[in-house]
Amino acid sequence: MRNAKCDLLLLGAIFLSFNVMASDCDLTVSQTHTNFGTFSRGTLSQPVNGGQANIIGRKTAMLTIVCPRPEHITLYYRAAAGGTENTYLLGDIARLSLIISDAQADGKSVSLVYKQGGGVASSDNLKELPLLPDIGITPNSNDPVTTLVMQMTSVAAVNDSNVRIKEHKTLVSNGTLEVVSE
Repeated sequence: MRNAKCDLLLLGAIFLSFNVMASDCDLTVSQTHTNFGTFSRGTLSQPVNGGQANIIGRKTAMLTIVCPRPEHITLYYRAAAGGTENTYLLGDIARLSLIISDAQADGKSVSLVYKQGGGVASSDNLKELPLLPDIGITPNSNDPVTTLVMQMTSVAAVNDSNVRIKEHKTLVSNGTLEVVSE
């Protein structure tokens, strides 16, 4: 009898495009393409202290928004939402979380809040927030800024029901980072 080896091979990639609306602000991202590499089931993470399981990889990029004049800046990510409220689809068997942190507005550390529609959504005054579908992230400040720098951490994870897949899969997620300024 043959011993069948069941490895999960994945290649995960994120492709970001940029859209700046209603302003002359420029958005730059240190890594516009993120490749999580090839993984087997044995390399997937196990949950620790209620944390996320089946993590394929974690990558970090820096976002820099520069405006020619002071503006109120909000960042959105437009992509297909994943199975849970704070994730996006990564292929057909995985999900992607995007976390914004370490924000600096005009060189000063600032906390972040969610912005939805015309006003600030209810959220705590935090240094780290996940980018949610159709909800923006903005500095918690009434002052307009000319430069906003943030760290974006991308976390890719296989859905629990798909950890035993046997074939090679290429997982791709396409999304748009959108800057809206007022």
